[in-house]
Amino acid sequence: MNNNKIIVEQIDCYYHSWFEINNIYHRWAVTHGIQDTTLFILYEIKKQSPGCTQSGICNKLFLPKQTVSKILSDLGKDNYIYKETNTKDRRNKLIHFTEKGEHYANTILEELKLAEIEAFKLMSQEQRINIVESFKSLCDSLSEKLY
Repeated sequence: MNNNKIIVEQIDCYYHSWFEINNIYHRWAVTHGIQDTTLFILYEIKKQSPGCTQSGICNKLFLPKQTVSKILSDLGKDNYIYKETNTKDRRNKLIHFTEKGEHYANTILEELKLAEIEAFKLMSQEQRINIVESFKSLCDSLSEKLY
C-alpha cells in the first residue's frame, strides 16, 4: 500500500473519531436538557470570568452571532446571566453569571469535567501526552498548509 493511501485511511479514522467525540458531547448535553452549543457557551463564560463578550464567544467557538445571541437571550430569561457595559469598549457588553447561573453552570461543567478526567485516567500518561501533542502538531500543520 502506498504512503498516500495509508495517510488517507488515517485521515478517515481521524475524522471518524472527531465526529464521534462531537457526537458524544452532543448526546451528553442533550441528556442534561441543553444543546452542545449552550454547553460550550457556558464553558466559555466560566473560562473567561469575570466577564466575556458575545463577539469573544462567537470568535472562540466559531458560532454565528445569531446563534450565540439566542442562547444568551435564553440564559438571560432564565436568570443565569446578566450583561453590563464594558467600560473599556462600550460597544460590547460583558457577560456574567448570576448566582443562580454560576450554580447551574458549575453543576453541569463540574460533572462533565469529572467524566473527562475519568476518561483520561483510562489512558496512560504517555497516551495523554501523545493526544495533546498530536492535536497541537496537527493544528500547526493544518494551519501551515491551509493558510
